[in-house]
Amino acid sequence: MKKLNGIIFSIVLAVSLQSFSQVGINPIGDQPADKADCISQSDIRDIASHFSQFSNLVGKEVCNDNSQTWHLLSSMMFMKRTAFDSNMPVSQDELFTGKFAKDWYQYFIGRINDIDVVDSCPKGVVAYVMAFGGKTMYVCPLALNDSFSSLDRASVFMHEARHIDGYPHVTCSKGPRAGIQGACDTKISGGGSYAVTVETYAQLAKYAKDLHPALKAYSKSSAIVYADEAFETPVKINRTDKLLVLTENLDFNLFDLSTMKSEKLGAAPVMGKIFKRGQHMVLIPLDKTEKARYVFARNEGELSQSPGDMITEYNSQTPQQKADLADIHNGAQFTARLYKSFARITCDPKSPATQDMKLPAGQVAASLLYPNGYDRAAKSVQLVTESGDVFDLGCQGTKGFLNASAMKFDQKFNRVYKIGSQTYGLNSLGEVYTINANRSEKMNLNLSSKVMEIVPFQNFQFFDAE
Repeated sequence: MKKLNGIIFSIVLAVSLQSFSQVGINPIGDQPADKADCISQSDIRDIASHFSQFSNLVGKEVCNDNSQTWHLLSSMMFMKRTAFDSNMPVSQDELFTGKFAKDWYQYFIGRINDIDVVDSCPKGVVAYVMAFGGKTMYVCPLALNDSFSSLDRASVFMHEARHIDGYPHVTCSKGPRAGIQGACDTKISGGGSYAVTVETYAQLAKYAKDLHPALKAYSKSSAIVYADEAFETPVKINRTDKLLVLTENLDFNLFDLSTMKSEKLGAAPVMGKIFKRGQHMVLIPLDKTEKARYVFARNEGELSQSPGDMITEYNSQTPQQKADLADIHNGAQFTARLYKSFARITCDPKSPATQDMKLPAGQVAASLLYPNGYDRAAKSVQLVTESGDVFDLGCQGTKGFLNASAMKFDQKFNRVYKIGSQTYGLNSLGEVYTINANRSEKMNLNLSSKVMEIVPFQNFQFFDAE
């Protein structure tokens, strides 16, 4: 293992320790189908002219063998081949300035001249460069397998290249990453490495050509997550809070909170419970023979990538084991897997250690509630049992707790979310209510099918304006 001596400038993943894959989607550009997983001799020659460590591959066509070398090369090919619109207007907020938009590959090779693969790294770190350590980028095992996409690696490589220009990180003093060393920049206008991360994802989401719609949707959510979490000074983002409703016939309907007018978006692939993972939505199907997955509301399609280690573990289980999981909370300061009789929580974002909190005898967990809103910086959530009792679940320091809650409702809700200034609840009959001072009032949503799930949703001017 290479020792990490001195100051390192690394990228910390935005949504906990996570896995990405891109099965079925060409990661290196628009090539003939039979060559989708191969890199041509001419491209290998060009890469080797900048990175001599690949000189032994000159004269060869390199194909996907799931090796570390392949994953490095395919990421550089993504930077070389991904095409963008010729006209890329800047955003009216701070999501996209176009400062790094011209040529990603040339930007990268102008700053990095060697790539060194290390044996292991701290939790959540996928790559780093050393302060005053030349132009070598060190890449961690987490990034070099088929569960991490070329798209994400390309963004990471751009992030690390920016460090060479002299932009270090700071320790976050607040927000979802509070207390995590090197996980923030001071402000996005400073143009540091996390600004590059936001801009690369935003550019992919808005202006990339021939990129799968699900990858564009994924990139949009990733841009917002980093913008919301990786800066000490809040990033200006023009956004609107909305209520997303999933009905029994699999339709996604989006409600404007000021008028409650609805817009039918797309359809879910299967019915299930949805939990938030930052800006991403993850679907846990009711059919336990199905895999949990990212879900997109506008018919963008699907990605065969795991939304994190908890879902990777879940998808490896039998249907009987899966049926024991009631819900998941994905936060930055703590995470929770809610099972029927206990909750497994992680209280230290820098450690994989877990604690099991048992429910009182006779209680069966049903769901997690967010009467104060979904917040990745929060250290607690509420859970409701099948009998309707509400408990507080969370962390005090690095120690977990499960206590009867002072939060009370006038009926049992399967879901509760505060969205904007209003709290909404969904009961088992598929009825949606507004909740004020723990008193609920039924809403008439004028939908022809039973409501099965409600989710906070945001529109963004830069991405969603016509």
